[in-house]
Amino acid sequence: MTAPQLKPLLLTVLTLIAAVCCLPLPTASAQGKPLKVFILAGQSNMEGHAEISTFDYIGKDPLTAPMLKEMRNPDGTPRICDHVWMSYLTGPYDGSANGEGLGKLTAGFGARGDQPTRDGGKIGPEFTFGICMDKAIEQPILIIKTAWGGRSLNTEFRPPSAGEYKLPEQTQKLWDRHPDGAHGIPGLADRKKWQDDKNAASGVFYRMMIEHVKKVLADPGRVCPEYDQQAGYELAGFVWLQGFNDLVDGQTYPGGNYDEYSRLLAHFIRDVRRDLSAPQMPFVIGVLGVGGESENEAFRRAMAAPADLPEFKGNVIAVPTAPFWDHDIAAAEPKRGQYDNIVDTAHELTADGTIDRNWKWENYWKPIGRPLPEERTWRFKTIDATEKKDQLETYTARRFRDITLPARLEDWYQPDFDDSKWTAGKAPVGKGVWDHSGIRLVRFPAQWEAGEFLLMRTTFEVEDLSCSAYRIAVLARQGFHVYLNGAKIHTYIWWKDQPYYRSIVLDESQTRHLRKGQNVLAIFANDQYGPDSPQRYSAVDVRIEGITGADKERLDRDLEEVLSPKDREALKGASNGGYHYFGSAKIFAQMGKAFAEALLSLQK
Repeated sequence: MTAPQLKPLLLTVLTLIAAVCCLPLPTASAQGKPLKVFILAGQSNMEGHAEISTFDYIGKDPLTAPMLKEMRNPDGTPRICDHVWMSYLTGPYDGSANGEGLGKLTAGFGARGDQPTRDGGKIGPEFTFGICMDKAIEQPILIIKTAWGGRSLNTEFRPPSAGEYKLPEQTQKLWDRHPDGAHGIPGLADRKKWQDDKNAASGVFYRMMIEHVKKVLADPGRVCPEYDQQAGYELAGFVWLQGFNDLVDGQTYPGGNYDEYSRLLAHFIRDVRRDLSAPQMPFVIGVLGVGGESENEAFRRAMAAPADLPEFKGNVIAVPTAPFWDHDIAAAEPKRGQYDNIVDTAHELTADGTIDRNWKWENYWKPIGRPLPEERTWRFKTIDATEKKDQLETYTARRFRDITLPARLEDWYQPDFDDSKWTAGKAPVGKGVWDHSGIRLVRFPAQWEAGEFLLMRTTFEVEDLSCSAYRIAVLARQGFHVYLNGAKIHTYIWWKDQPYYRSIVLDESQTRHLRKGQNVLAIFANDQYGPDSPQRYSAVDVRIEGITGADKERLDRDLEEVLSPKDREALKGASNGGYHYFGSAKIFAQMGKAFAEALLSLQK
């Protein structure tokens, strides 16, 4: 080839080289790094019940405050991890309505109840797990999480190679002594069905877990847009956080002997690796730590034991979660119930149903207006639901509802409504016998007529509105609407078994309807009946009360004896019970970080 002929070819080659040099740099995945896939599985604590509202508490501890900065954006909103994607299979505890939550990792992939595809406003360990992995790993990350509340390893998550569920010898001997059955023990005639039901339930959630992981891995790009099909994926680790249902199962683990759990978990690890074709996949056992390091030691040892088996050396690690137990929350939690009961109660009742004037917390709030509540005349009328859509054909505990009112009663709660032909009487207005917790309401100043629903109204005069706060004090068996001067100021749709006057503190939007001069107070409520008795009963009363600034300061000081400022601060970090690690984001954040660090250590 001559020099003139080479010149065009050389120009073409140089042009192609220049074009290649101008292309953008390839991403990590395009450079041939596989997608890192992590699997998180377990029961309710893997779901995670830590509400986002508990995040602030993380920042109160210098040891965890840096973690909070990584969990939030500068504006305080939860961080979104742009290179970490979630596929989250969850649903009701029985697995009857599973759904898949998808998206970039952020807060909200915790427990979701019966709305599995919606942000639940909670986190589990996945949030900080993903944040930690995102810092340590350059390529995209996919987290596949499968979790349901109340599921045991011995039954619902039972691994296939563990064999059929069999009663331990100690439990079998106990059953043999009760051929006719006893509490928690079926009779001989029912034991085959019991075993059949047990077998049917065994492994159901294990299979759901495996099937979902395989479904996601069949098309990772559906979940993770950064997935590079040529680079593929790597099953980089599995985290197991479970145990509470096994911990409390005395039938399967009699006498606190949890050796069977160790055996089952070893089978679980083997089976997961086999079924996912990942024989050396790193595995983290999140050792249940509810109660802290002084509780449940035998179970914690049994849960951690598989990590010490020779076959798992170097690729299975047990991570204790007991060290993350928050002792300040644990100390405050038992006091919360007493405190909540006090602030929820306006007036306690004596055994005969009258207000207990000797109750310690009785005299901070005072009734507003004249005449006094006990002296006021109420006008009331009872009605039934006449339209079919408003009628309840079967018993239900929550019976309060709105109904279509009869003609000319639509504005019954307005100040100018004429109630002169209604029945008059003092409150409480009641019917039947309300008997609960040692309190028996059977005699009432005014008797409720036959109708299910009660419409009550009264007037009172106000001269002074200088209180620092106001509240409704209300007695009602079922739900209610409360109206003040024609405005609805509160609705409650549930019920109260125990008779007492509830305290409902009003905000400014509600108190603005309270005025000097005449006020009209009204309440709409309904009665109650038991599923085993057609007798209807209830009692209804409502009043407005206020508290001065001085009395509010005195009340706050006295309440500190029940729940100290330190206790209240600690409880800001809790949103659930102790069996859910108090629903504390501080605890779950530490767990997630520890799980990630453990997996990273196995990969070195």
